[in-house]
Parts: sequence; C-alpha cells; structure tokens
Amino acid sequence: FILTLTQKIVDPKEIGVFREDEDTKAKGPYVPQFVAPDADILVVDDNPMNLSVIKGLLKATKVFVTTASGGEEALDKIRDNHFDVVLLDHMMPGMDGVETVEKIREDHPDLPVYALTANTAEGEAYYLEHGFNGFLAKPIDGIVLEKAIRKYLPDEIVMEPSKEDAAKAEVFPEDMKWLYDTGKLDVDLGIKHSGGIASFINAVQMFYDTIDSNSDVIEKAYKDGDIKLYTVKVHALKSSARIIGAMELSEFAKTLEDAGNKGDIDYIGDNKDRLLSDYRAFKDILARLKKEDDVSDKEEISKEELEDAYKALKDLVAAMDYDGVEMVINSVENYRLPEKDAKTFKELAAALKKFDWDEMEKLV
Repeated sequence: FILTLTQKIVDPKEIGVFREDEDTKAKGPYVPQFVAPDADILVVDDNPMNLSVIKGLLKATKVFVTTASGGEEALDKIRDNHFDVVLLDHMMPGMDGVETVEKIREDHPDLPVYALTANTAEGEAYYLEHGFNGFLAKPIDGIVLEKAIRKYLPDEIVMEPSKEDAAKAEVFPEDMKWLYDTGKLDVDLGIKHSGGIASFINAVQMFYDTIDSNSDVIEKAYKDGDIKLYTVKVHALKSSARIIGAMELSEFAKTLEDAGNKGDIDYIGDNKDRLLSDYRAFKDILARLKKEDDVSDKEEISKEELEDAYKALKDLVAAMDYDGVEMVINSVENYRLPEKDAKTFKELAAALKKFDWDEMEKLV
C-alpha cells in the first residue's frame, strides 16, 4: 500500500546526506555486484591514500582503474583515452573538481563524472548544477560506489559475478595486532573506511611513509601565506587520518580546514603548530612500521631475470597497470639485488604507492 504525507518545507536549504549504517549485513565473503574487466574508470584525487582505497574497493569488480593526481593530468588522460566513468575529487590544489568538470564538459558533455567529496552539506543539487552526474560521499562506501559505476556501464561489458569472484575472507595479521593498542587508532573503523584489512594495513603504511613530506608541505603553505593550498592539504590530512581511523587527528584537521574556508587566519595561527605536532607524533606511534631490509638469506637475482623485470615494468608502467607493476616489484623483492637496482626498486615501490606514474617512468 502507499501512505502519503503532506510535508511542510520550513527551509529550502538541503541538510546533506543521511546514510544509515547496517550492522546486520549477511556475513561471509564479499561478492561484487558485477564484474567488468573491459570497463575503464578514471579516478582523480591528489591524495594517494584515497586513490589506493578506491582501487581496493573496486578490485573485486575487475574494472581497470586509471589514476590522476590533479585536474590537468585528468584532462590529458581523458583527451587521449576512453573512460566509462570518471570519479573526480572536489577539493584539489590547482584546478579543483568544479573547474575540471567544466573543462571536461567542453568536449565530453555525456561522460559520466561523479564528484568525490567529504563535504556533503552542499547537497546533490549543487553538483548537478556544476556539471557532475552526482556525488559520492567520503569515506566511500564500496556498495554505493559499485552501484554508481554500474549505472553507466554498457550491458555488453558487464558480467554476473561467479563464486570465484567472491573476495577471500581476510584475517588480521598477528604481527600487526599492536595497531589495536596504540590508543590513537580506531582499527575497526579504519578497516571499514579502507574497505578491508589488507587495504587498511596498506593505508596505515602509506600514512606513516608520507608524514614527513606532507607535514612539510602544510608548514610551508602557511609560511608562504598560501591559505588556499594550506586548506586543501589540511583537508587531505583530514581524509587520510579518517581512512586509518585516527579520528582525533581527523576532527582537529577539520577545524583547521573550516577555518581556512572561512579565512579565519587567527584560528589557524593559534592552532597550526599543535596540528603539525599531533600529526608528526604518529612517527613514534607507528614506528614499528619502519622496515629494515634484511637480504642476507636471499638468493641473488640473475642478470636475465633482472633485465626481464625492467622490460616488463616499462610496458606495465606505460599502460599504468598498477596490479602488474606491483606483482613485478613483489617478485623481485624475493631476491638480493645489486645496490643500485635495490635503490631503484625501493623508489619504484614508493612511487607506486603514490600513483606517481611519471616518476616510475623515469626510474625504468
């Protein structure tokens, strides 16, 4: 039956998005809603952690994910390639999401483009008016993400998932359970925001590896008086901290982001040092993540195998095949490498985590 109620509108401004978390989902291995290995998705975000999380959320669907770290790079890739759907971050340094989608619409009026945003107060109408097909709220929900993409995929490239496509059940590694005891991470929330245990651990490692570089950028932006860049980078920190369940840091970063958006320089000046201190403190909190390379018991790689690895990497990097590059790097890590090549592969692994394809291309 249908029950109709007359609702009085007391204020035309949208209040945002309400999403009810369901803790009653069926247990067992996750099965994607579809499988589409011939689908091409472009994800644009200046935060490598967000790129990594979305890639992980879509892994079970087998779609091919291409990444871009900014608006200009996204436009170059859209000009040279075909994409079925574009996922475009709203807040980015340089050309932001709104400016980027305006440029996209000049030549691709029908290309499906979703905004990725942590600030949902604007409401869907805002994004539709600015040329998007809709928006996805951060932290991204995997099921919502799949539904949004499936809506625009041609039926002929979509297949029904089989039992083999079900994600394997994950077990939290014993040697990483100390993360529950840091007092600064809500691990279960981090796993939820990251899309799984493996993705969470990878995100925590990435968060740790980029503390120095990111905190330096935030500090320099303030010293240079570039409040726009400062606000964008603090916004990225808010998102990264939330992904790993560092909610106290995330909430504090949000207050600095809000101050930046309002132009409240006094609040930023009074709290900038505390934010950086709290952020850099995670170097000690997560210190056990620091890896010491021990190659003493590894077999030395042959000249032929090393040459094959570099040859494969050249092709895989050119195709921006993340999984392929990761597989080659992981296989090479089983061997002892000459000092120069060990340094190169270490830099390749770091660049891969950042989705820095230009740097990888130089290295290979």
